[in-house]
Amino acid sequence: MKLNKKSFLVAGLIITGIILATLSCGCIEPEKEADAVTNKSLQNTTQDIQTTSSIKEPANITIRVVKFEPARPCRSCTLLGNFAKETIELYFQEEYQSGKIRYETVNYQDPKNIDLVKKYGISGSSLVITVKNDGDEEIINANGMWSYVGNKEEYMNVFKNKLDDILKGYENV
Repeated sequence: MKLNKKSFLVAGLIITGIILATLSCGCIEPEKEADAVTNKSLQNTTQDIQTTSSIKEPANITIRVVKFEPARPCRSCTLLGNFAKETIELYFQEEYQSGKIRYETVNYQDPKNIDLVKKYGISGSSLVITVKNDGDEEIINANGMWSYVGNKEEYMNVFKNKLDDILKGYENV
């Protein structure tokens, strides 16, 4: 088999195209995102302990699931958000309809979203859960859900349990 300059040029163009397509997705390693959001969330999780009556009304909380993605997300980025939203709509219908649990997608590359990107320490496609409780906000890194993007059923079970745990954690606050 004889190779010529034209063959190398075509191969080079194909490889360059694949690399550019991969980079244009805007995805980065979930571990880097996890570190940024985890460090930020640790700063926001300390709470003052208050002693009052032993019988309390359930906490008035709002859970917001935010999927950060680039302007042109890859398939995995899209599935990360779609599965989260589907889980909420299927298993938390009442909370979703009442606004207690909300889902939104945010383009982290859009300059109008820069404040949110900075607030949550976003550097690429990410899934973040925020819990607002009487003015306090807790940020929960949900980037571990990347591990389940290849298996919708497992993703939905794990994410449902994560939201159940959050709701249970605030029942008697």
